[in-house]
Amino acid sequence: MSPSDHDTTEAGGARATGAGAERGSALVMAIFVLALLTSMGAALLFVTENEMKMGKVDLRAKTVFYVSEAGLEDARETLRVVNLGGATDTLRNSFNDELTSAAGPNGAINCDPAALKPVFDSNGDAIGFSGYGDDSPLKAMTTFGSGKYIAFLTNDAVDGRTNLADSNDRVVITALGTGTHYASEVVQAIVERDSFPSLPATITMIGPSANFDGGNSNAKLYMGDDCAGGIPGLSVPVVGVIGTASEAVAEAGVQKPSSYTSGGFTGVDTVPNVTTSIDPSLNDCDFLHDLARTVRAAADVVGGPSTSNGSLGTTAAPKIVYIEGDYTVGGGFNGGGLLWVTGTLTFNGNAGWTGTIFTVGEGNFQRSGGGNGVISGSNFVANIAGPDGVMWTSDDCAGADGVVGTADDGAAIATYNNSGGGTGDTGYCSTAISAVQQEFPFVIVGFRQR
Repeated sequence: MSPSDHDTTEAGGARATGAGAERGSALVMAIFVLALLTSMGAALLFVTENEMKMGKVDLRAKTVFYVSEAGLEDARETLRVVNLGGATDTLRNSFNDELTSAAGPNGAINCDPAALKPVFDSNGDAIGFSGYGDDSPLKAMTTFGSGKYIAFLTNDAVDGRTNLADSNDRVVITALGTGTHYASEVVQAIVERDSFPSLPATITMIGPSANFDGGNSNAKLYMGDDCAGGIPGLSVPVVGVIGTASEAVAEAGVQKPSSYTSGGFTGVDTVPNVTTSIDPSLNDCDFLHDLARTVRAAADVVGGPSTSNGSLGTTAAPKIVYIEGDYTVGGGFNGGGLLWVTGTLTFNGNAGWTGTIFTVGEGNFQRSGGGNGVISGSNFVANIAGPDGVMWTSDDCAGADGVVGTADDGAAIATYNNSGGGTGDTGYCSTAISAVQQEFPFVIVGFRQR
């Protein structure tokens, strides 16, 4: 073999060895990368699985919370209906009888929110509850979706949880909700009646001037003494206004042959300035705006000018009715409940009403035509809609100039005009007023999760 052949052989061997080494390094690198990707994939799979598990736990927690909230709301409405069904005003104006019923056969409230627990079967589904002794649930165990709830009534902390005497018109509802996989949640709420501020007169007119005309065609009766069956000795002004200037203007509308009486006072003496006696909130335009929203939210009927009188409440079956815009109660119709009208409200002929009338918005009440319809309860008139006469626009509560932030902000001139040719009574009646206020849902003034 020649030297050149030897060199070639050695070089070839060296090249073969180098290629093998490169292939070995590439294989090691590929295995390393594959192992790294596998590890990363396993880690991502682990994280994803954990996130799914956490998501399921979070979903179960939220779901069972919503179930317990549903139980609370169901119980709150049940309490309103039960309380409204009380045989007397005394029973309807407190929670004493509801607490007595909640106490069960042994006459003592045993429900302890801290001890209230669900009883689960082997699958993690609720089959009952414990920790309330023989108390009668405000809402018995109720299925809701994939869960269940139960609710109980106790007194509030001020009166003492187990006290059967309600002194402050407040009670506590405790609702326990359950879901799947042994999930449970307890929520509590302090609830009270959402009553209106006391109305100070048979007809109350706020604003810088009361454009009042009681009519002078036929003798009409305007009375501030409480109606039959009301509070003995109670009397209120016939027309209550804000400010001495408004009082002077309103007195000009007290004309004969109509008769105005209240607690021994007659005529113009029944039309005082009630600035110091009226609940300040009723003289607050922003409060009245918020009150309109409250009434609209709670109303049995929300309508407009075309809403039929047949949709309104009656004395036997009062309703909360909210009307956006002008509205007319036709002659011969006798309604009942709370009527809120944001435009001009017209009572024709012998139309009557038992309850509370809020002509608040444009603040224009008109009574026309013949007849002898009776309006019993209280009427509140306020112009808070601004110069355009339309509620929920930018000039609301802006006063006569329609500009917010100026000295005349608040209610503008309100109008009450009785041009009807017939006779008719307009009288104050506390029982008619309170009856409709009891229709409103109880409000939650305190809430917590346990």
